Amino acid sequence: MGTTRRTVGAVLAFGALGASVAAAELPLLGSSHAKHAWASYCEGKADDAPLPADPRTLVRPGALEGAAVFFNGYWEDCHVNAPAAERQATTCGEFRARRDRGYDFLVDLLPSSPVSAQSYADTWTKWGLDERPDNFDELYTLRYGLNEAPFDNPYPLPGQDPNATNGGSGRLPLGLRQMKDASGHWNGQIGSAPCFQCHGGQIGQRKYGDPGLPVTSLGLGNNNYDSIISGRDSSFYAQRKELAVLPTYDLNTVFNLGIKQRGQNNAVGAFELLMTILDVDSLGFNPNPAKTMVANGAQGVVDQSHPLAHTQDTPAWWNYGHRPRKFFDAGVSSDSTRIIMAAGPGDDIFSLDGKGYRDKVEKYDQDIEAFLLSLTSPEYPRAIDAALAERGAVLFHTKDLWKEAGNAEKPKPLGGNGSCAGCHGAYSPRYVNDPAFLPDPRLEGVAAHIVPLEVIGTDPARSDMLTPTLRLGWDYTYWAYPDGEPGFVPPEEKAYPVEVADDMTPLRTKGVCGWEKTVIGYQAPPLYGTWATAPYFHNGSVPTIEQVLDSSKRPAIWRRQLQTIGPVTGFDQRLSAYDFERLGWKHEALACQDIPGTELLNCNPVDDQGPSLFQLAQSFLNRTIALAGVVAVNDPAENGVDKRLVYDTRILGNDNGGHDFTDVLTEAERQAILEYLKTL
Repeated sequence: MGTTRRTVGAVLAFGALGASVAAAELPLLGSSHAKHAWASYCEGKADDAPLPADPRTLVRPGALEGAAVFFNGYWEDCHVNAPAAERQATTCGEFRARRDRGYDFLVDLLPSSPVSAQSYADTWTKWGLDERPDNFDELYTLRYGLNEAPFDNPYPLPGQDPNATNGGSGRLPLGLRQMKDASGHWNGQIGSAPCFQCHGGQIGQRKYGDPGLPVTSLGLGNNNYDSIISGRDSSFYAQRKELAVLPTYDLNTVFNLGIKQRGQNNAVGAFELLMTILDVDSLGFNPNPAKTMVANGAQGVVDQSHPLAHTQDTPAWWNYGHRPRKFFDAGVSSDSTRIIMAAGPGDDIFSLDGKGYRDKVEKYDQDIEAFLLSLTSPEYPRAIDAALAERGAVLFHTKDLWKEAGNAEKPKPLGGNGSCAGCHGAYSPRYVNDPAFLPDPRLEGVAAHIVPLEVIGTDPARSDMLTPTLRLGWDYTYWAYPDGEPGFVPPEEKAYPVEVADDMTPLRTKGVCGWEKTVIGYQAPPLYGTWATAPYFHNGSVPTIEQVLDSSKRPAIWRRQLQTIGPVTGFDQRLSAYDFERLGWKHEALACQDIPGTELLNCNPVDDQGPSLFQLAQSFLNRTIALAGVVAVNDPAENGVDKRLVYDTRILGNDNGGHDFTDVLTEAERQAILEYLKTL
């Protein structure tokens, strides 16, 4: 492919001038493909080999100033008060053991809320068919957007004994798993594995001769998952057409509050719902809607209105090890591992004392983190023009976009050299080892630049959604690690009435890992494997990277290429549906009249380009009334549900503007940068 795989080694041990000269002799192309320093270091080493420093821990205030790559999303040690066993791994053996336990948990221990294999096999009855189709497994995957599992994932067909048939001859998609009993035997119950429903993406289908990209399945965000149709099919009145105008809910739709189209999720809204239902200290059952309106009694912060329906695109897990802070807004330190397990306890989430929930979080949170650190990005599957990619590498790392006339009036970033690398990190061996770009080459690929909203210009709804219910309230919850801080009282040592009442009082202790409040905006992500992560922006509003770099080409309403097999239609996952020239999913631009459903709900009678009157009303309610976005109103037209397949940027939270400072690139420069991104 004209590139070389490379992991950064030791820091250059000579002066800055000598280092720069040596760096200039290094290749322009090369990538670690998101491989974390520990995974590289531990290859072939004994279990007792001590681990080097995690590169993310180097990102501290004042330590990295003046370089071409700018960092302001700092690492925080959330486990400073924790026992040694709860802190970061110290040896290769400990890291590998945690990694393996994390994988086992996600695949075999996480699945919960089971249904019988017979009930699963009868799902076809919700599809309007007269008999079970022979290609049921394929149709199920297409209908609900749950992709091929990269491991053996069997279930028993009717009449089969799973333990006499190696689990059964049926094949479940990623996101579902047949469960086992205490003895390790298959039990014929199909459990939900929600992590992989959103983080189990796919490009290519082996059935159609595509090579497939199994490495992406455990880590690629699933832009295909259809929680809307899953909710309809799970509803007790799914087949009652006269009730089609009513909201439909199941666990999936509750977890994905306010979803408007296929492939998005609302994990933050779901977490805030948990904060409303559960005690913020003990995690026991303590419902109180006032907690959504009053962020934290201790600070006297009142949230007059709190939208809760601004959905997001699911990011790739493999970039986790190159982010000192997590979430789109860099909300918390990546060492805040408890939040990884927010949904992990499954059926154990609800109890009076919350102890089972907390125990499960502490048992597995760092195991899952180690598994995430072990993931790598997929290599681009086609030939790369090395000469063009090299030109792109130079532009990516050195071109100051704000020196161009087209950006003269635009707000500038808070630091860095104004290049793509200034926000997204340095990857090229030549620049990684140049101290003018990075003070330490171990920071290869690390991205920790929180870009203010006025600079990035992308849809602010996801950021606004956190003001201030989570941003301030978080700091006084279990998730912020108050344990061991002065005045902290463990939940089990409080009287139950006190525990219930102190959610709304100034009696709680502030944790050591709070939510980011200094810079309000979005964190530029690492770009390993970015070619595979379409659509783009935090809300998935842009289909291709070419359109990210040229805002004039972004469609306002668009639909991915579809695949129809018999009675089922879904997004086409085959390689033929991927645009290798523009890097993203093939799609068609639509007019509002092309959107399935009722035209009055889709179009504005006096402005074809503007939001419909219905959308304007929804937006007003969601901006002014807390939790209004939770209420879903279905389009009564027979094909109304099919608008889930359409991305409409007129919907609140779906805007595709911003990141337009790259419009100053020439077409030749844009093509060179696209080619370079393929190498990462």
